[in-house]
Amino acid sequence: MVTTLYIVRHCQSAGNQGGRFQGQFDGPVNEMGEKQLELLSLRFRNERLDAVYSSPLKRAYQTAQAINRFHGLPIQTLDGLLEIDVGEMENKLLSDIAVKYPEVAKNWDSAPDLCRFPGGETMVQVYRRINRAIDQIVAENPGKTVAVATHGGVIRNLYARVQYGSIEGLRKSAVFGNTSVSILEAEEGTLRWKSINDMSHLPEELRHAPTQYNFHTQAV
Repeated sequence: MVTTLYIVRHCQSAGNQGGRFQGQFDGPVNEMGEKQLELLSLRFRNERLDAVYSSPLKRAYQTAQAINRFHGLPIQTLDGLLEIDVGEMENKLLSDIAVKYPEVAKNWDSAPDLCRFPGGETMVQVYRRINRAIDQIVAENPGKTVAVATHGGVIRNLYARVQYGSIEGLRKSAVFGNTSVSILEAEEGTLRWKSINDMSHLPEELRHAPTQYNFHTQAV
């Protein structure tokens, strides 16, 4: 029995556009994000969905609403799907973080599994939280098809687990674009990617390129 999860990164937010390290800051969706959501809703219009889960943050929940537009399912919010709690670094400019928190910035760019966010979570805590949430969703929906709207940091941790089997896989983890759709299959306790980072529903001008993320490029 295969459970299928559509793992969707949220649409572009004002923080993404402004180069901020948002973390759990609950900022608004921007104009480009709204356009992305319109096309994402059409992407899912004819897909069979049995359940929809979301992070409680606006940028993810509005993404879940777009996915659900033609389905009318209850959207179940799950705190385990929240973005990383980056504590004191929340909503700060990436360029400022590189100066004020050089050790965290260095680890994030080269060994994110070692990150300890001042006043927030450690990456080990994040990794465990996220994967407990995914395991919960799979357990609650055996054999079903589920959409999960969440965040870039969440998906990177999940990718590390599935692709590399441990948190150290974050050092090689893929980076996911806004409203990218990745398909994860769960069968008999095994997780496998069927596809990742599909943004074919967006024209080029609405794609936020999934370049390698560091404190000088894009925000989560």
